[in-house]
Amino acid sequence: MTDPYRQLGVSAGAADAEIRAAYLAAVRESPPERDRQRFEQVRAAYEAIADAPRRLAELEELEPSDGGETIDLRTLLAELAVLRNEVRLQARQFKAALEQMQTLGGALAEQNERLTRELERARALAADTKAEAERTLLLGLLDLRDRLQAGLEAQAAWRPGLLARRLGDVRRQAESQRAGAALTLQRVDELLAGYRVYALPALGQAFDPHGMQAAGVEWQPEAAEGVVVRELRRGFKRGGELLRAAEVIVNRKGPTA
Repeated sequence: MTDPYRQLGVSAGAADAEIRAAYLAAVRESPPERDRQRFEQVRAAYEAIADAPRRLAELEELEPSDGGETIDLRTLLAELAVLRNEVRLQARQFKAALEQMQTLGGALAEQNERLTRELERARALAADTKAEAERTLLLGLLDLRDRLQAGLEAQAAWRPGLLARRLGDVRRQAESQRAGAALTLQRVDELLAGYRVYALPALGQAFDPHGMQAAGVEWQPEAAEGVVVRELRRGFKRGGELLRAAEVIVNRKGPTA
């Protein structure tokens, strides 16, 4: 156990002025920037014995008056100094551990934020990929619907010849094919409706560049100028978003009209 008096190089009965002078000399000899450990030892020793006379007076009151065991003041003060140093050391260790925990907590929070951002980006990418895949699928269904609609219109415009009228089986077969195509078209429309896909009204409507593409113009005097008079390909929306623009013929006077 280190003796604080020996650390400062003074006797146990030294006055406060002598103790302070010895302390200042030791500090000048071992400043904290040169020898931190020695500085801490000197400071702890000074704090332990700087007010030794007062402590001695207080401890003398505790001395037994019946000739019992006397208190070793030097040992007691040394033990107090050691205890104080231990407390300070534990306080520094606790502070260092707290700072380390704070640093670790900050690193964990930063990592958590980074993982959250990456998860959000992954979710957004997955949503975009799903939306693009659904869009491609729906556009393919619209192409299929176009072909079914064109086939039904062609079958409706078909007129059997004399031989076909005499052969009833040919007519019944044509009607059966038409009914099957109509059912298939209805099923496709139901499937599209399940994805909130609906046709855009175009015939008789004013031309809207946000949902229509003008494939050409022609003049029909009975219709207002700028309206759609023919629809080459129907347009569709999915919810409030345009899925496919309509291809239309717009009523407009030509150069010779």
